Amino acid sequence: MSLGLTLDDLSRLDRIDAAMKAQDVRGQFAPLGMKEVLIAEDVVAALPAVLARHLGRFGEVRVVVDPVLIRRGGRDFKADVIAALQGHRVTRVTLDDGSEVLHADEPILAEAAQRVQGADAIVSVGGGTITDIAKVASVRAGVPVLVAIQTAASVDGFTDNFSVVLQNGVKKTTLTRWPDAVLADVRTIAEAPPRMTAAGMGEMMSMFCAPGDWYLAAQMGVDSSFTPVLLELLGICGEGIEDWSRGLGHGLASAEALTRALSLRGIVTGTGGTTATLSGMEHLFSHMLDMVASRRHTAMSQHGAQVGVGSVIASAAWDVFCARMEETPLTAADLAFDLEVRVAEAQAAFSVLDPSGAIGAECAGRYRTKLAALQANWPKVEAFFADWPAHRRSHDALVFTTPKIADYLARAGSARRFDALIPAPDEDLTRWVIACCPFMRERLTVADLLHLAGWLDDVGVGRILARVDQVLGA
Repeated sequence: MSLGLTLDDLSRLDRIDAAMKAQDVRGQFAPLGMKEVLIAEDVVAALPAVLARHLGRFGEVRVVVDPVLIRRGGRDFKADVIAALQGHRVTRVTLDDGSEVLHADEPILAEAAQRVQGADAIVSVGGGTITDIAKVASVRAGVPVLVAIQTAASVDGFTDNFSVVLQNGVKKTTLTRWPDAVLADVRTIAEAPPRMTAAGMGEMMSMFCAPGDWYLAAQMGVDSSFTPVLLELLGICGEGIEDWSRGLGHGLASAEALTRALSLRGIVTGTGGTTATLSGMEHLFSHMLDMVASRRHTAMSQHGAQVGVGSVIASAAWDVFCARMEETPLTAADLAFDLEVRVAEAQAAFSVLDPSGAIGAECAGRYRTKLAALQANWPKVEAFFADWPAHRRSHDALVFTTPKIADYLARAGSARRFDALIPAPDEDLTRWVIACCPFMRERLTVADLLHLAGWLDDVGVGRILARVDQVLGA
């Protein structure tokens, strides 16, 4: 199957939309509602024309930002964006929850929606969180036009129709809307702190890790969205990565290449109608760390950096699962469970973090959904283990090896081990996160297989971390 697309088609979104519609044999893909993606050295100069195309007139524009100062060539980039909107009635909406990093929780989402009420257009300026908030605000307030200006290549969420928000203290990916246009300013991205670009490479690694979890969930009947055409789109995202990844952090060309790759990744998520293509155990690791930081009111590390570390951990977890299958082969009967006992275990796991039980209840509800689906499709679980060698080969064809993931992270100076994150979780917290990550949400990953097999106990988590250290030591 060939879509006949390249990364250059980011400038022709109609081609991507047409190709996806032609391959949508099950009617599961979402229409590509974004009208244009502009990745250029200077997008501010193009902003008035872009807004005119989507708004059609001068109007009431709210520029949604966080308090972080973003500089481009020594100038205040946000001020330059506002200056470029002369002729419109422009109001700057600065959202600040008092944290070092803005959280997309309900108070901020509600404030954003209230402050953009009555606008004709929203222009968001900044990173992934402010873009996610602007998407939610646009939907809630009924603002028809949304233009997102991207200033860092640290995540892929600019070019999709989802927002990652905090719900009862737990991160949740929710369907919101497509931006009408995404403008990625390559010079601003190249001048961003190196940790931002390093985080972008960490985010990229999930595309070489998460498809394996997606395959497992599909084979066991928990996720019906698995389709090869989305994996082909991911292959396009990785075009040239062997070359440009070596130059990350050194000039405009590599910054532009990373931005293009992440932009198409977002489209894969949005048109595919699921984040499972790019979000497996490695994202659970990141979301769990964010949940802990949010609850304890401590600083968060970069999401992409955490995903990079989580990719090494998730890949190592698969290595350990395969090794243990050789030592003690499993059948489906070895994974059989009592639903209520397991759900109660999930709820209790979060009591150390939130004695009120709110986080535990939220996570346990999601976990129940996953386990109920697993039980309802138990013949598929039996078939999976009956044909384990073939499924292992199919899984491995979709992912990178653990050493290869670690190598790509090293090229960008990205964190590869938990203690390289800034701020870094200690080993006890890291062990707790790995052990409890299966309980967080509905998506099945290798962590669920390890847990149901009894292989995600202290010894099992120790084996995963030992495998990480073995790979990094080599």
